[in-house]
Amino acid sequence: MQLLRDDLGKLAGKAITDKALRASIAVYNENRRAVRELYAYRAAKPWQAPTSEVYLVLRAGMVLPPEAHTALVRDYLMATDGVERPKRDNARIVLTGSFCEQPPLGLIKSIEMAGCYIVDDDFMLVLRWLLDEVATEGDPLENLSKAFLHHSATTASKFEQRKEEKGQFLLQSAKKAGAEGVIFAAPSFCDPALLERPMLQAVLARYKVPYTAFKYAENTGQMAPIREQAGTFADSIKLWSAA
Repeated sequence: MQLLRDDLGKLAGKAITDKALRASIAVYNENRRAVRELYAYRAAKPWQAPTSEVYLVLRAGMVLPPEAHTALVRDYLMATDGVERPKRDNARIVLTGSFCEQPPLGLIKSIEMAGCYIVDDDFMLVLRWLLDEVATEGDPLENLSKAFLHHSATTASKFEQRKEEKGQFLLQSAKKAGAEGVIFAAPSFCDPALLERPMLQAVLARYKVPYTAFKYAENTGQMAPIREQAGTFADSIKLWSAA
C-alpha cells in the first residue's frame, strides 16, 4: 500500500499526506454510511425501493465523486419515500454470486417481475466491502489494512482460514434482511462464485433455507427462462411459508 501511495503521488505530482488520506477515509466512511441506509431502507420496504432502481443508484457510484454519490443516495431515499407505492405479496430473497460481473438490468427486472423482492445482494461490492467505519486517527494505511483484513464482506475471492465460517456471512445477511430464500446468480465464467456455490448451498440446506441457482450472461434472450425459474421459486416459498 505504501508503494501504491508513492506511485500515485508521483502521478499526481505531489506526495499524498496522512492528512489527505484521513480526509479521504472520512469521505468514504460517509458514502458507505449512506449506502447502508439505502440497503436498510430497501430491506424494510422493498416495494418502495425496487432493486432495479437501487441498482442504478449504486452503478452511479462507479463514476461519480463519492461526495456527489452520497448526496444522490440520500436524494433518492427522500424522493422514493415521498411517493406511496403498492405493496405486493412477493417472496423476499437474497441475490448472490454476481460480485465479479455485474448482471444486466434486465435480469434484475425479470426476477422482480417474477414475484421476488430482492432484499440483499452483492452488487457493486466495492461500495460496501468495508463493514465498519475506518478510523480517521493514527496511521491511515494501517487503519485501511486492518479494515480490509478484519472488517470486510465475505466473498468467494476472500480467503477464510476457518472452514466453519463458510456460509455464515450469507446466512447472517439473509437473516438480517428478513429473507425467505436465496437465489444464486453467477456469470457463466466466474469460477470463484461457481466453485463456492455447492459449499454455500450445503450450508443453506443444513439450516433449511430455500434456494435456487442459475448462471447468466449478457445475452438478454435468456431472461424468459430466468423469470420462469424465479417465479416458480417465489411460488414455492409462499407455499412452504403457508404450510
